[in-house]
Amino acid sequence: MKKAFKKFLWGIMIFSMAAMPVVRAIDTGLGLHQLATHKAALAGDFWFPNPWKYRVFSVWLAETTYQIYTNTIDKVIPVDGLIKYTSPISNDRFAITANLNRFSDNGYEISFPDYFFKKDKTGKGEWEIIKEYHRYFITFMFLRFMINLGILYFAYRFFKLFIHNFWMVVLGVVFLDNGINNAFRDTAFGFDTYIDLLLFLISALVIVKNYSPLWLIPVMVIGILNRETSLMIPVIFATVNFARDGYKIKLRNFGYSAALALIGVAGFVGLRWYYGYEPYMLVSGWYRVVENFTNYSIVSGQFAIMLILPFLSLFFLRSSPLLLRTIWITVIPVWFALHYYAFPVLESRYFLVPFALGIIPVTLFGIEKTYLDEKRPGIV
Repeated sequence: MKKAFKKFLWGIMIFSMAAMPVVRAIDTGLGLHQLATHKAALAGDFWFPNPWKYRVFSVWLAETTYQIYTNTIDKVIPVDGLIKYTSPISNDRFAITANLNRFSDNGYEISFPDYFFKKDKTGKGEWEIIKEYHRYFITFMFLRFMINLGILYFAYRFFKLFIHNFWMVVLGVVFLDNGINNAFRDTAFGFDTYIDLLLFLISALVIVKNYSPLWLIPVMVIGILNRETSLMIPVIFATVNFARDGYKIKLRNFGYSAALALIGVAGFVGLRWYYGYEPYMLVSGWYRVVENFTNYSIVSGQFAIMLILPFLSLFFLRSSPLLLRTIWITVIPVWFALHYYAFPVLESRYFLVPFALGIIPVTLFGIEKTYLDEKRPGIV
């Protein structure tokens, strides 16, 4: 096969893997809520103030990207001529299957420009509101596509640290992308969740490769402004280095762990001080654990993204490399326990971080190792 054709095929595959989750978000109908929730967030209005009120980075990023697009590309290629090709509400392109009444009294109305006609208080004409609506959705789709590309790239780099066969690494990326593509339940574009996944993959790569911990400082700053789960990054840094150093505490690594944790805690507290503390509205406890384990929608959502890989990873955990095993032990039990204890986990995308950092690489490493160990000369 000619090299140029191979590159063409890879381009199609990579583009499809990054683009299909974006299409899926719109196709289910849930992605159509993004503009209403984005504008509400800019105005400080949240359906669940704690923790959404404090996840500010993804809102800032989406709005900044929109402003850049509006003042650059849109000046050269105005959205006026693109609307008929890019409309995210075109029935010719998408099958919008969600019952949007679950999320708002306005139901379907909240996803269409008419809703924003009523909400506008600036005196804009309807055509200007329609153009703004489409500019935002072009921005949302582009931003999510680029985040997906970043996830695929850093997942490939991370898996490659432990898995030697190129096609096994690719298979791992495909498993992760399939999980992302199926993690659409009760979510729009989920910018904060996927930025979180990207930051965890970058952090894991930096930590395992033993790059300078200084790289983790901007990751931690962005992470804590994006989602409180980033508080796990200093924990991963501490446990991996503790294992790598022969289960001894080294002052340098302890200092960096403490500094990263301090950034996280300061950001966590500072956001609640600056924006005002809001009580957590959902019931937590063993009642929630039982509900999460007995709700068929939750179980099916988890299976849709992870299949049986979590169970397979248990077979191979003991034989996996020390640092990978340490990440699995650090992340998976704590992540699952806290999420199952704290709230209903209908949104299966929350489990993509442990899926990517521990479950996929442990499983594929184990399969590869088993094959190499059992391979015998003369056997085809």
